[in-house]
Amino acid sequence: MTKLFCSEFFGRSMFLFAAVAVLASCANVSHGGEPTGNGAGGTGGTSSSVDAAPDSNNTDTRPAIVDVPPVDVPPPCLNLQCQQVVCPTGSPTTISGTTFAPNGTLPLYNVQVYVPNAPLPPFKDGISCDRCGGSSVRSVTSAVSNEQGKFQLTDAPVGKNIPLVVQVGKWRRQVMLPEVTACQDNPVSDPNLSRLPRNRQEGDMPRIAVTTGGCDNLACLLTKVGVDAAELGVDGQNRAVTYFQGAGDDFLFGRSSQPPNTTSATPLWRNETELSKYDMLLLSCECSEEQDGKGGPAYDAMTHYLAAGGRIFGSDFMYVWYRYSTDPMLAGAMTIKGGAPPGRDPMVIDTTFPKGKAMADWMMVVDPTVTYGQIDAEEVFDNITAAMMPTAQVWASSPGFASKAIHPRIITVNTPAGSTADQACGRAVHLDAHISSLADSFDDDNADLPFPQSCGTKLNKGEQALAFLFFDLSACIQDDTKPIAPPRIIP
Repeated sequence: MTKLFCSEFFGRSMFLFAAVAVLASCANVSHGGEPTGNGAGGTGGTSSSVDAAPDSNNTDTRPAIVDVPPVDVPPPCLNLQCQQVVCPTGSPTTISGTTFAPNGTLPLYNVQVYVPNAPLPPFKDGISCDRCGGSSVRSVTSAVSNEQGKFQLTDAPVGKNIPLVVQVGKWRRQVMLPEVTACQDNPVSDPNLSRLPRNRQEGDMPRIAVTTGGCDNLACLLTKVGVDAAELGVDGQNRAVTYFQGAGDDFLFGRSSQPPNTTSATPLWRNETELSKYDMLLLSCECSEEQDGKGGPAYDAMTHYLAAGGRIFGSDFMYVWYRYSTDPMLAGAMTIKGGAPPGRDPMVIDTTFPKGKAMADWMMVVDPTVTYGQIDAEEVFDNITAAMMPTAQVWASSPGFASKAIHPRIITVNTPAGSTADQACGRAVHLDAHISSLADSFDDDNADLPFPQSCGTKLNKGEQALAFLFFDLSACIQDDTKPIAPPRIIP
């Protein structure tokens, strides 16, 4: 990167000038290092000077070769690299701020922030292997948001209209900062400049399929984190989010839980090609295993979808996608009793691994009234009695009612199950609980409005945990036992 003080440039220029002078003087230097004349009064020896008459015994008239040390010239700068400046010690050029969900109010952890040094490449449609450290985006400086959602970019380029990108997985938005001033911090105080996109006019979004259910209402989560209602649709529409009907009523407590004309989820679940069009699936609990709508073809298709890079988020009876998986490693990642026996509330977060601690810290930021390290839920179940580490990562646990033994309640599995992080492509999140009751998942003030307005925009107590896990599911795959890291800087 080219960042030179004037004195440094002058010194290097003088060095090059001196080197040329040394080469020019070679004609007056002998191999023995003694000065030579024009041949009349020489003291002997064979001269290599081009001005001396050649010796009868030496026909080599080439000038002597003088070793010149290589000049350390840095490579030329490229694009915004040329707007980086050297500052006095202790006064770097920085850009700082807080990353937010699309709603502009919920701070987010583990969001990549960077200044691009080239146009952003388009995303590939459908599922893909997104591993941390594998990005090919060219950037000048990069950072990742902490558990408070805060970030700081160092050695930022200066000037007007500096691009800034916030990204987690396929959520990506680029904005222009009006001006970055050299050798000081440049805080981004407007949340609209550091939030994820609400719609595809603002930036890139993953394609998400949501299946509804009679005993859970994950359908409202997307509206509450700020996704534009115009991006919610049904099969056949060009929307970022597509709703499918799982088992259960179309209306929960007299309120619509899905858009009109929603089609059955069964054809989706049984077709790997259709599943692969979606980056993520949100699978609401259907109150039972509902085998009639699934079966062997569905479990095989979902297994392959996950192995190829798909992401799924399910609750309670959606354990079926692991229990009946056609991959023995995925089926063995959890010991599943099933049947929705009750578990005890609250769920206690495992803070011994980096992301678990970050979740506990983050929840205190977004709701200081919570008890640190605990997640309250309307209903906790004891479907899963064990998780096979390290294939599965346990995020939170609680006792069962019958045995009072501590069992997993929130589990993630990178897929193909059993693969290391540098070989994994997909990811699954299972929540053995219902965070809020079906009635509470709607907004009473909007009870008479159609979906999604009936959901409201406020996350209920505990639903913040759903949002944390949802955006973590969107992120690149990494070893969860290691701290998060900013994306690589590729000039």
